[in-house]
Amino acid sequence: MASESGQLVLNTDRLSWHVLVFLVAIELLLVLLDIVINYAEVIEYTSIHRIFNIAREDGLAGWFMASQTLVAALVLWFLYWLSRTHDGATALQRRGWLVLALFFTYMSADDGALIHERLGTMFEEIGAEAGKSGDVGLLSQWLDMFPSYEWQFLLPFFAAVGLYMLHFLWRVLGVGRPLLMVLAAFSCLALAVVLDFIEGVPKEHALNLYSWIKQVWLLEDYTVDHFAKSLEEFLEMLGISLFLSVFVAQAGRAHNDSLVLQLASSDQLDRVKRAN
Repeated sequence: MASESGQLVLNTDRLSWHVLVFLVAIELLLVLLDIVINYAEVIEYTSIHRIFNIAREDGLAGWFMASQTLVAALVLWFLYWLSRTHDGATALQRRGWLVLALFFTYMSADDGALIHERLGTMFEEIGAEAGKSGDVGLLSQWLDMFPSYEWQFLLPFFAAVGLYMLHFLWRVLGVGRPLLMVLAAFSCLALAVVLDFIEGVPKEHALNLYSWIKQVWLLEDYTVDHFAKSLEEFLEMLGISLFLSVFVAQAGRAHNDSLVLQLASSDQLDRVKRAN
């Protein structure tokens, strides 16, 4: 809302709640559209199915995921800027917001360009070429430790970043609802990784839960595989939405849960400096 002095005052707690409700509503809508238009095929054209197929990276869900992750990154860059300009911010806070901003920026690029999937494919090809030549190196041995998709050999790196994020946000947020939302976000993303791991495991492998579900419930392969992927994508989107909501609320913590914005031109700023 605008104050009498011409300043724009934002209640970041209220804004963060509205952001979360809005994003979750979109995510549920994407799941519903996938079921109705793509799976149930109420529209017969395959090209339209692909738009609403939540399991495809080039559909609406993929665009939404990359977009909201980028917005979260931009909010984190704003928090980093605030930590640089706020006298009470510690070195830990400045470093932490910078690390989070860089990581979420990478995540948004990863969602749009499929970086980790393509890295996994590259290392798979390198390992296959080494295997043909009889040279089983350290890379091949490392990849063999992961029976699922090849990109998951990067999981130790993501786990390390996640632990740092959890420690930093616990120090900054303290114990309360924001920290619970952070834990819920981590839980959503962790469960999504587990589902992705199961998806990439060979069908005959003992860890492939989907094969057991298909056999016990006599379900078609496409039905189980698609809805497992739909659940995975929904959990990923929900996790990022929770993070974004927490970051938006955090922007006003140093201002009694409100953020005051005042827009000015360069000439106006110069006049203020001369007046002071």
